[in-house]
Amino acid sequence: MKKTLAEVYGFNKAIAAKDLRRIILQEYRSILREQEEEEAATDFAAVNTGTNIADLDGAEAYRQLSSGDENAPLIQAMMNATGWAAGAVGKAGGAEAIKAWAEETGESELASRISQVGSALPASGLPKNQMPALEGDDAPQVKDALSPGGRFNVDLEADYAGGEESVDAWISSLSDKDQEAIAGGKEPDVKKEGLFKEDKFPGPGKLVGAGGGADPVGKALAFLVKGKHDGNEKDDNINVKVGGSLANSKMIPTQSNILAGKSLLFAFLQGTGNSDLSDMGGAFVTSAGEILDGHHRWSGAFIGTGGGLNHSNVHVVDGSADDLIPALTAIGNALGNPQKESVASRDGRIMERWGRLAGLLNS
Repeated sequence: MKKTLAEVYGFNKAIAAKDLRRIILQEYRSILREQEEEEAATDFAAVNTGTNIADLDGAEAYRQLSSGDENAPLIQAMMNATGWAAGAVGKAGGAEAIKAWAEETGESELASRISQVGSALPASGLPKNQMPALEGDDAPQVKDALSPGGRFNVDLEADYAGGEESVDAWISSLSDKDQEAIAGGKEPDVKKEGLFKEDKFPGPGKLVGAGGGADPVGKALAFLVKGKHDGNEKDDNINVKVGGSLANSKMIPTQSNILAGKSLLFAFLQGTGNSDLSDMGGAFVTSAGEILDGHHRWSGAFIGTGGGLNHSNVHVVDGSADDLIPALTAIGNALGNPQKESVASRDGRIMERWGRLAGLLNS
C-alpha cells in the first residue's frame, strides 16, 4: 500500500506549511550532500553548461577530457551544450574518443589553448542580448543598409537629417501620404533636408517586430531608408565585404562570456574531423578582426587547431566594434531579428522564479 507524504516523514496528521518547509529544506540539504559526495568521489571541479571558459582551468579541463569518464562535468557540459550535441559526440566515439583526442593533442598544448581563449576575453564585453542579432544571409541587406545606391541606406553620420531629434520625429514631419506609405511598406518620396545631430540608433529590441525581413514596414523601414533623405546621397557609407576570409588567429572576441562546454564540443568535433569550422557560417567581424557573431565557432576552432585555421564565409564590416555595434544591432532589429538571449539574463529569470516560490513558502 502506498504511504502518504505525512507517513513517509513520520507525521501523524496532515502536514502544516511549516512542516512542508522543513521537509523541503531537508531534501535540499540531502541533495547538496549527495552532490558533494559525488564531487569528492570523482574529484573533478564543477562545470556546467553555463560555465564561462574564462573560469575554466586548462589543466583541470585536460584532466576531465582525458578521463574517459562520460560523467565528468566538462564532458557532460559538452554533451548538453546544444540539442544535437549528445548525438554528435556519440557518433564521434563518445567519452573514449574525447580522451583519445585530448591525449593526442597533449596536456600542455590543450591546456594552453583553452587558457589562451579564456585570457583573450574582455573583462567587460557586451552580453549576448545586446549584440547585433544578425544571420549570415542578412549580409547583402546589411551591405545595402550601410552604403548608398540601393534600396536601403541608414543615416550614419553625426550630422543627421531634417531638424528632428529622432526617427519618430522625422516620421511625424512627413505628410500623411508619406506616413501611410511607410506604414504600408513603401518608401516615402525623397526630400532634401538640412542637417542636425540626433541619437541615431534605437537600442537593442526597440525595433523588434517592426521589421519584416526583406520587406520591413513602419519605423523599421523609416530607419533603414533615412540616409537617403538627409540631403547628401554619398555621406552614409561603410564598406561591407560579403563572404570574405580571415585567419582564426586574427580574430578578437568582444563578448566577456563564451561557454566552455560549447567551445570544447566544437573543438573536439573539429579536432577529430567530425566537423569543419573553416566555414564561419556568415559570421560578422570588423575590419580589425573583432568578432560580432560566431564566438563559439572561433573559440572551438582555436582550441581544435591552435588558431591555425583560415575561415571563409566571413562578412567583414569596416570600422571598430564600439562604433558598429549600435548601428548593426538596430539594423538587425529592423530586419526582423530578435535579440539572442544571454545565459546571464536566462539565469536571472530562473532566480526570480525561485525567489517568488520562496516568498510563497514563507507566506
